[in-house]
Amino acid sequence: MSDRVRNYEGDYKILQWDSDFFGFTVARILPDRLHRDQLERILAYLKEDHVTLAYWASNPDDDESQQAATLFSGFLADKKVTFVTDLEGVPVVPSLSPLTINEYLESYANAELENLAVRAGNYSRFKEDPKIPECKVVELYTLWIRNSVKKEIADAVFVARLSEKIVGMVTMGEANGRCAIGLIAIDVSMRMRDLGRALICTVHAWAVPKGFRYAQVVTQERNTAAYSLYKKCGYRIDKTEYLYHFWI
Repeated sequence: MSDRVRNYEGDYKILQWDSDFFGFTVARILPDRLHRDQLERILAYLKEDHVTLAYWASNPDDDESQQAATLFSGFLADKKVTFVTDLEGVPVVPSLSPLTINEYLESYANAELENLAVRAGNYSRFKEDPKIPECKVVELYTLWIRNSVKKEIADAVFVARLSEKIVGMVTMGEANGRCAIGLIAIDVSMRMRDLGRALICTVHAWAVPKGFRYAQVVTQERNTAAYSLYKKCGYRIDKTEYLYHFWI
């Protein structure tokens, strides 16, 4: 089933995939700015609709919205940052011999790839929310990479190998007319070896011939390593949202 919007002036949307995955009804609150009375009304509607969990991506510059979220016990699960860069020409992917970076062409994700995908979720809002079991976070990111290699939610997956072992990976697709990086992760043994930049350059080299003018990636403000990597690769902040979880 597709997601459906309730007829309460477009206040929220029931998220069918999330509801099926978690086993209870999940919704997204749609306006990014709400004052106290508006949020109270929407939460009442959500309760009537038997919603258990609601996400709200709020505008961080609106004080009224932040005060309302706090008043109604919203859990600030994520300060979500979207980075964007202008793709100018096909970049040269740095050589990291004996590492190799190639497209992953199998239709199933092996254990190395799944472990890296789970690692990519270490800073996610689902990991941060204490009411979401760890096993569901692992399952979520395992499904993400499995569906990515099947090309159901990604257009390509590239992996870095060292002596046949997968030590890094990145998934990419399209969002808002931009090349969008989905998951990116590096094995702990590969830190400080410039593999992150090489994977980003690989994404750009894939995107430019396909006609993309811009690339984007979403991360968490607390993920300082990712922040530093994207800025080093020429990305700038395009949008910031405060993402709350309301348990109803």
